[in-house]
Amino acid sequence: MGSGGSGFGGRGTGVRKAMLGSGGGTKQSERAVAAALNWLARHQNSDGSWGLADYTGKCKDGTCTGPGNGKLDAAATAMALLPFLAAGQTHMTKGPYQKNIQAGLYWLSQHQKNDGDLTGNQHMYSHGLASICMCEAYGLSHDKALGASAQAAIHFIEKSQHPQTGGWRYKPLDEGDTSVFGWMVMALKSAQMAGLSVSSQTMAGDHRFLKLVSNGKGQFAYVPGGGGGSNAMAAVGLLCTQYLGAPRQDPEIAGGMNFLMAHMPDVGHRDIYYWYYGTQVMHNLPGYEWDTWNRKMRKILIETQATKGCAAGSWDPDLPSKDHHGSAGGRIMMTSLSALTLEVYYRYLPLYKLDGGEKGK
Repeated sequence: MGSGGSGFGGRGTGVRKAMLGSGGGTKQSERAVAAALNWLARHQNSDGSWGLADYTGKCKDGTCTGPGNGKLDAAATAMALLPFLAAGQTHMTKGPYQKNIQAGLYWLSQHQKNDGDLTGNQHMYSHGLASICMCEAYGLSHDKALGASAQAAIHFIEKSQHPQTGGWRYKPLDEGDTSVFGWMVMALKSAQMAGLSVSSQTMAGDHRFLKLVSNGKGQFAYVPGGGGGSNAMAAVGLLCTQYLGAPRQDPEIAGGMNFLMAHMPDVGHRDIYYWYYGTQVMHNLPGYEWDTWNRKMRKILIETQATKGCAAGSWDPDLPSKDHHGSAGGRIMMTSLSALTLEVYYRYLPLYKLDGGEKGK
């Protein structure tokens, strides 16, 4: 049912099962992912898109509460598609959600402008997420039409980067904030994994921006010159630092890991945005700390997933406690990022090997 592309080799069916067990996943976590995919498929719009708020029109019994407060259809569609792609499913592989994926990708491609812009007349958050989606879909399927769309999206990211700071924010050429920057770096990384072209000048700008927001100890400000950042910004900055080539023994990586371990996932203080990035950071650092983080994270997500009514398989942004970003992203964001967090075991290969902190290929 699944396929694996260059750079996405953990997502093939056989490899995925092996990586699930060795990486820290369980039968329970996979059941949670399967339920999430089912919920997402049931709440797709008839035109192939997903919406942060209008998914409620697909609810059968009123249990799918918690709509997001933004009209960000491109971002919502990309977020909803990514968990299917993480499971190795594409529009070209036989599976229960092939038509859902095909319709979602078609909607995104139809809303892309000639210059590669996938924002859907929204902001760069949407473009970053949609670009990741297109790059992953191409990397898994090798569909040439998707490849052209993904490459155009990457060129738009390159043209939109601030020439001095190296960052991105809401509009092209904005000075940048760490949150939007994180999605752009992940899009560029996904492009590289899919075999697409990424400008070395753009990557140099990425290094420049990280230096502007880093305190050198694994914590990152929201904007250059800003004060201490949030837990989420620490996780975003750390993942970007890892992807931009910092070795495992780098003081920033070590300090960042200690920071994350001091701010473990807590069901009383839900922050799926932080958990999503933090889990990827820790997954790249196999060992005792990853095992400790993963057990806590996995338990919280499995136990807080809705199990009754039409909402079964989703995550409520308001219960059992209000998520820090729940009002903005709503149930679509909560479900997409929660599922992706539980797919971390095979979505990407860990960057670092356990022995000696050698950099992964």
